[in-house]
Amino acid sequence: MKNYFILLLVLCSCRMTVAQSFEGSWKGSLVVSAMELPLIFEFKYNGVWEGTMQSPMQSNAKIPLSRIENRGDSIFVELKQAGLSYKGKLNQDRNAIEGTFQQRTLKAPMVLTRLSAAQAEAAGTFKRSQRVKPPYSYDTLNVNFENTIDKVTLAGTMTSPKEKGRYPAVVLVTGSGPQDRNSTALGHEPFKVLADYLTKQGIIVLRYDDRGIAQSTGKYQTATTGDFGKDALAGLQFLRKQAKVDPNKVGIVGHSEGGLISLILAGQHVAGLDFIVSLNGPAIRIDSLMIMQAEAVERSMGRTLTPAMKEKVLRNYEIAKSDLTTEKAFQAIMSNMKVIEGSQNVAFADEIGVLVTPWYRHFLKIDPVQFIKKIKVPVFASFGGKDIQVIAVPNMESMTDNLPKGTKSEIKIYPDLNHMNQHANTGAVAEYAEIEETISPELMEDVANWIKGLK
Repeated sequence: MKNYFILLLVLCSCRMTVAQSFEGSWKGSLVVSAMELPLIFEFKYNGVWEGTMQSPMQSNAKIPLSRIENRGDSIFVELKQAGLSYKGKLNQDRNAIEGTFQQRTLKAPMVLTRLSAAQAEAAGTFKRSQRVKPPYSYDTLNVNFENTIDKVTLAGTMTSPKEKGRYPAVVLVTGSGPQDRNSTALGHEPFKVLADYLTKQGIIVLRYDDRGIAQSTGKYQTATTGDFGKDALAGLQFLRKQAKVDPNKVGIVGHSEGGLISLILAGQHVAGLDFIVSLNGPAIRIDSLMIMQAEAVERSMGRTLTPAMKEKVLRNYEIAKSDLTTEKAFQAIMSNMKVIEGSQNVAFADEIGVLVTPWYRHFLKIDPVQFIKKIKVPVFASFGGKDIQVIAVPNMESMTDNLPKGTKSEIKIYPDLNHMNQHANTGAVAEYAEIEETISPELMEDVANWIKGLK
């Protein structure tokens, strides 16, 4: 019995030693779309595992992990609501965990290194000088409104001046990718900053979570630009019913794809749309835009998109735009890329899968020019001189050449702004998170003055 008790103590001691090896803070980095995204995990063991995950470029919040399993020198963690997991193993020196990060179709190797308490605190904080916090000097109301066409309920926030009166009003429409009402990304909340500024300037603002994101219903994964346009239209209709809204001054402010949506809706002459603001919205054919974007992104990383690769990318776009079924389009693109090293592995297949999603196939077919030519309402269109996602000059020229005259419109390039409307050094995607500024004050001032100046 004594020997058994000693053996039991030894086994318990070994398990506790391994658990203690994982306890503490760990930092890893993912490379996503040419951008390095740091993640910080914190593990605690007190008979059961507890832990958090933080993406400091996106938020200061530490999100509780839904599951942690430790077996020997291996660990598995999961954040179920985000479809995220990490599986790793301690290295020989026990100062790093080598493993694989996965979030839905994204799968990538990731090494976690141990942080001291001071290092963890420093790594988890990004300075954002324009962060908006209560108390607010205006009224803030959480609202729900319906896209009755698709039976989607959009959840959002409406901000309005406290004083009585009738005010211009805008609905903010986000860019590509799943976005919450603040357009939260990389520790920035550009739509919250913009809404705060515009409301203080006497403009009512509605911003909302994309369908299927945060508190909004619906399925984001199967939605297209056209579907997001219907959501924006529902927001516009909701605004027009508000007592303090000037019925002659209701518009859309859209960023990137949201800017494109504003151009499409204006070109379709939808009822109740009095003006639009397009911030870095595409104004050229989307397949042409994507090639320009690919070339610019490659240059920002010191590489070149070769003629041979460009030809293959163009072929991929043609396949994606075709009437082939999803499965056949996927196989055709995989076949087109088969000479590329590593093109048949799982990670590459996941990337190809994006090209055949409903959103991407619809997006590639859009030609903004056919809508721009039909616009009759005033347009404020801005482009960033250092934007490598929507290149300023060709898009501005298309807007200038095709927008009908006499619409009281203003088209402007801001030489030092990137795609996120930050003052930037290079405009590279990797720079977005490093910049303290969330959105250019000059741009916000120009937008507010332009809206208030409309008759």
